[in-house]
Amino acid sequence: MSQPIPLQRDSWHWGTESIFWGFDPSHQYTLKLLQPKKGRDGCLSLQYHHEKSESWVVLEGVAWAFMIVDGQVCTRLLKKGDVQNLPTGIIHRLMGASDDVKILEPSTPDRHASDKSQPKDVVRLHCVFGRECAAARDSAEEALVERAIVVTEEAILQLERGELPQEIAPDLGGSLGAWNVYA
Repeated sequence: MSQPIPLQRDSWHWGTESIFWGFDPSHQYTLKLLQPKKGRDGCLSLQYHHEKSESWVVLEGVAWAFMIVDGQVCTRLLKKGDVQNLPTGIIHRLMGASDDVKILEPSTPDRHASDKSQPKDVVRLHCVFGRECAAARDSAEEALVERAIVVTEEAILQLERGELPQEIAPDLGGSLGAWNVYA
């Protein structure tokens, strides 16, 4: 009889992250379950990765996804069955738009997931919790980060009013690979 695989669960400002696969350095991919809180409390950092590429697959609830694609802001409301691919280097952020969000995140190997002494492959550009952030790489990126902050605050206010945030150019997200597994 085989032994159960240990489940690694991390708690963050924004919610919880359960690591199903990728907790060992020999693993060739990482599989996580993200459970962000709703609104500001569940808003992940505006970030990009140097090596990691990932996909978000919504299992339950509604999530708000923010991406910068070809220098343009894109937001999407992701519902059950929706998939959003995020190639390496794409600036992105995620936030719960309902109280019951569960998102499966398969990705390239996340070395920090398997060894907490390894640095996270995350370049944080903005954090609603005030954590330390990196400077934008140039003035164009700085302008996009400022726009991201405004769009994020608008989305948070809409959620606080009981509304779902408006989508902005959602088709741009489709250019990265987006679909619904039930369609």
